[in-house]
Amino acid sequence: MVQSLCGMAITYGLVLPIVHNQGLEMLQGLGIGILMISIVVGLMILQMCIAASFFLQPKLGTADKQKPLALNNSVLLGLGACLSRLLISCLLGMWLIAHIDRTIMQSGYEGADMGFSAWIGMLYVDHYHTNPVLVSFCHILITNHREKKLQQSTKYWCLNQSAGPHVSARSRTRWFLLQTLINNPRLTMHRKLKSGHSSQESQILKACSES
Repeated sequence: MVQSLCGMAITYGLVLPIVHNQGLEMLQGLGIGILMISIVVGLMILQMCIAASFFLQPKLGTADKQKPLALNNSVLLGLGACLSRLLISCLLGMWLIAHIDRTIMQSGYEGADMGFSAWIGMLYVDHYHTNPVLVSFCHILITNHREKKLQQSTKYWCLNQSAGPHVSARSRTRWFLLQTLINNPRLTMHRKLKSGHSSQESQILKACSES
């Protein structure tokens, strides 16, 4: 919108006067504006030269090429710096107002720029929601939840498992017990067994140990 307004100002200020044979009047007004700017710049340069001529301190050292200035600022220089800062800020703000990844505020006041704050918030959201550990954890939770629902809804859930054949918990426990007793035969003396099972178990352990 600002660029369109600038284009309209250039059109009505420069193009249309030339089209309607009013170029001399337009050049006269443009010349007056340029003359005013030139006078201001000339006064600033003249003031700096006068300050350099009358307000110089003696050289601090013999090897110094220039004398240090006692006055390093002036009213016109400060006014010109203020206007230039305003103009540059307006130009940069006009070009950067549509960018949320760049702030138009100075350092320390970025929080006042809502666009820049939204950009930083989006970066934080992307960081937290695309964290590999978090994504993997959520994937594990979702997979376990689906398997539990499938187990509850399907009677023959073991047939739908892709991990392999179904093994009962009792058989797995017996197999671990057998492996433990084979590796530690002395533990058989401390086990309570039913009558008739001790001799059979000892024979199995003996056969397994010999093999």
